[in-house]
Amino acid sequence: MVVVTAILSLVLPASLASAAPAESATSTAMSRQAAESALLEYAALHSPAAVAAGNRIGNAWGGGLGVIHVRDGKYTYGTHDAVLPFDQWSDAWFGWATTAGWYTGAGYCTMQLRSDGGGPWYRQLPDLGAGQHFIGLQTSYIVSIYGC
Repeated sequence: MVVVTAILSLVLPASLASAAPAESATSTAMSRQAAESALLEYAALHSPAAVAAGNRIGNAWGGGLGVIHVRDGKYTYGTHDAVLPFDQWSDAWFGWATTAGWYTGAGYCTMQLRSDGGGPWYRQLPDLGAGQHFIGLQTSYIVSIYGC
């Protein structure tokens, strides 16, 4: 596991707007390299100490990210409960005490950084393909999506 220490200068264009719920992971796909740059830049701006121990998801990719509030099989949009806008955290944006996971649409993959109990961010491998991805109660993630 590699602790993220790089600060990259990539700035995502303001024109990358949040996607509608039906397009939560299919709007403006980045390349894998751009997704990784966005992920590392986002981590540099959001230290695990500032995020603190707990369970939340940060959206680093520029479009809307489908997120799951409670793992109960009853999701507002069939696969996820809400769409988290770019540069937001699930706890702050929705007021959720916990977040159960995220959803990645068909044809897309996610790369993610993980923090366990407020510890340092590290790159979780492998990248994940389409589907629902559930997280633990003491894990926080930063997620970036790319076409794969």
